Amino acid sequence: MTTYYYVQPTDTLFVRGNLAFGDAGEHGAALMPPPPSLFAGAFRSALLGRDAGEMSAFLAQGRCGDARLDACLGTPDAPGAFRITWLSLAGLLPSPPGRGAGGEGATVESVHTLPADLLRLETGFAPLQPRKPGGFVAIAGELPQRATLITAKQEKPKSGYFLRQAGLACYLQGQLPEAGQEIETRHLYQRDPRLGIGLTAESRSVEEGLIYTTEGYAFSPADTPEISRPYVGTGFLVGIEGADGLLPEEGLLRLGGDGRSARYRRVDFQPPRMADVAKRFRLILQTPALFSSPRPQAGEGPGVRAGWLPDGVGREGDEYRLRGPGFTARLACAALGRREVVSGWDLFNWKPKPAQAAAPAGSVYWFEDFQGDPGKLAEWVAGGLWGENPDPQRRAEGYNRAWLAAWPND
Repeated sequence: MTTYYYVQPTDTLFVRGNLAFGDAGEHGAALMPPPPSLFAGAFRSALLGRDAGEMSAFLAQGRCGDARLDACLGTPDAPGAFRITWLSLAGLLPSPPGRGAGGEGATVESVHTLPADLLRLETGFAPLQPRKPGGFVAIAGELPQRATLITAKQEKPKSGYFLRQAGLACYLQGQLPEAGQEIETRHLYQRDPRLGIGLTAESRSVEEGLIYTTEGYAFSPADTPEISRPYVGTGFLVGIEGADGLLPEEGLLRLGGDGRSARYRRVDFQPPRMADVAKRFRLILQTPALFSSPRPQAGEGPGVRAGWLPDGVGREGDEYRLRGPGFTARLACAALGRREVVSGWDLFNWKPKPAQAAAPAGSVYWFEDFQGDPGKLAEWVAGGLWGENPDPQRRAEGYNRAWLAAWPND
């Protein structure tokens, strides 16, 4: 069972990106939203940090000695039952009358990156629709349809918008979100760059000429006359499995660069219902996904097999089909953003984790000609889009999470 926690940074949050920096005058870019591994590390560290003896035993032996905690955390090479199953931004709605202030009794709603097939135009939301390209259009790739924007007039998409929980619920059922079901970035967080000065490793004195900036984010910014925020607080919503009874109802975390503090507390949350599967459906990535890159077959160019296809999708003749335990479907179209790089720092072995290319959250895959058991498909999606040999560490960290969504107009 998934337990949900609302996490609110108490200070500027620094989430390092994967672009190297360090020379004089350089800027350290940040990631927002953060990867799920950030919260996996923070919560697992909070579990271990409750007892100094267990922490010392884990650092020395890879196990802490407590049976329940060992079952939850496992070892550095073989994770236990702990798993991130949900990650999104979140907003704290005002408390109902008579239930206190300051977030006491308030409701948490999830906030999401716009899916790749949903654009915010001046006149509202508009979908990208799978269409067969015309005969005079030169295209790359081998999928039969392309995600196409069809509008009455030319409009430039607007940036800086997220989808609120009600909007996501509409979207998963194949409907366009309504007005008011989106929210601007400025209501969630504000950029907060900081100036840094390099220090020598030996004497910890100032290193001449080495000044740089790092990008941080301040959550729950103060109201101004120009901004009327719909939330009394903003942060993250994190779903965790496998830690039942081990985490207090509320507490503190070390989160992000410099170990900045954040508060967490358990909340009641009901995820939006995923769509019922018909002959056609969509898969939407909730978190970045790490897909394998199989070697091209003889005479096959790289095409669409470049590490962004879900494991289980393979080429069969002139089409690509998804085959899983008890179901099959044909991949008709895909819409993805720019690929991301996933890495991180291994605290136990004190070394960087390998850098891996990932399909970004919000990527969309259209499937048709579904055959088989819809329940089996829903079960596979709920467990994460992993193949036969999943990476146990990345799986526990919450990568490859996805939603089932209806094909619009079905």
